[in-house]
Amino acid sequence: METLNTNINDDNSSQEFIPEQQLSAGQILTIIGRMLIQCNEKYGLQSCKLAYLASEIAVHVNWDKRISLSHTVLLALLKFVGDYHFNSEKYIPREDLTARQVKERYAYAYAYLKNLTPLGEDAHALLFNDSKYNAAVAKKMVSMEYASIIFTAEHILNLLESTNYAYTEVDFEKYGLSKFNPRYVEIFKIIDANREVSRNLRLVEKSDHTVELPCIHEIEKLYSTLKFTKSETDMLFKLMIMMLDFKSTVTVWHTIHTASYAVSIGKYAGCSENELNEIFTASVLHDLGKMAIPQNILEYPGKLRNWEYGLMKNHVKKTEELIADIIPRRIANMAIHHHEKLNGTGYPRNLSGLELTKEDQIVEIADILSALVDRRSYKEEFDNEKIVSIFKEMTDKGELDEALTLYVSDCFERLQERRDFYSKLLILPLGTVEIQFQEEMYLDSGME
Repeated sequence: METLNTNINDDNSSQEFIPEQQLSAGQILTIIGRMLIQCNEKYGLQSCKLAYLASEIAVHVNWDKRISLSHTVLLALLKFVGDYHFNSEKYIPREDLTARQVKERYAYAYAYLKNLTPLGEDAHALLFNDSKYNAAVAKKMVSMEYASIIFTAEHILNLLESTNYAYTEVDFEKYGLSKFNPRYVEIFKIIDANREVSRNLRLVEKSDHTVELPCIHEIEKLYSTLKFTKSETDMLFKLMIMMLDFKSTVTVWHTIHTASYAVSIGKYAGCSENELNEIFTASVLHDLGKMAIPQNILEYPGKLRNWEYGLMKNHVKKTEELIADIIPRRIANMAIHHHEKLNGTGYPRNLSGLELTKEDQIVEIADILSALVDRRSYKEEFDNEKIVSIFKEMTDKGELDEALTLYVSDCFERLQERRDFYSKLLILPLGTVEIQFQEEMYLDSGME
């Protein structure tokens, strides 16, 4: 590991440092799309297909300046968040749901997208779900135009799959497409005249017998071109954390707390502002791969058996799959090295000594501190004395940097205060989502 800077910063001696996340909106959306696939492959692939097809249609909408390509993509990519909320790991086709269950999923998605994304009132498009297009309403409410684009695209996907991508003109009448704005159907017919769009939506078997979906590559390229403000990008960054709640609320708070501890420890270690920003970003990313881990493993109320622990350890590999090819390697390494140990006993690569940077160790120690302090399904919060003894034991074994662990032991209460301060920077109002969802369902029931 790199030598620790002993020119220690006093937390009380300077103005509060506010970390800045280091990802672009395109990088965040790419990670979110991959997280959705890891959480539930069928919903995730459908989300990416829908985002791709809706974007291909929206690009050609030049008669309505209200239509934003960024908002179209967000609506399509996150259309199934209600299904993730109610189902998470199980895929349930819409035709197998009751009318009320369908309504629940759209109402939750509306509340979620309105409050946790830059969409705002444009999220209202999901409440139109399968409604017949009304030009007069659409003139007043752009959300109806968005709805028509999204649901036209979804019905076209159903048409393509049911005809094995060999559709004819007659098929457009069979799949309910006449109820939507006919302009969007015509756009699809034009852009798919040579069947290139359709081909991108089909799984392709590669020479190594794996399969790929070409439209994922296409939509990930598009993400990098979408326009979002800094505040909107920061909102998407927080959304990326909140999406862990589809699998585990505990993991959401662990992620937030780890990032908060890491900034404080990094400041103590003399890191520059740029290094602190990288540490902050990496700490948020470090456990995103848990979206691929079964929920019953993540929240198992006891000690995991060996094979279960093996599954849990796989979250590091899954995190690497999410981030390794799209963000700077330095930040990616901080995230995926958080279970490595200085003496080489960690995982997944058994790195040691100089193979681990100071920043790697800071993220790891923050991760351990959060795990020890927070209540889990299998344990209560540990008291200060217990936490200090665990850090001492790990340091004595040569697993962790001594100067960093001594700081954690000596400044434990201060670290807790700083955790609470920094945590507020990463929270989005999930409680408001639930309230608005319940209100929507209450109103829909016809009750006053």
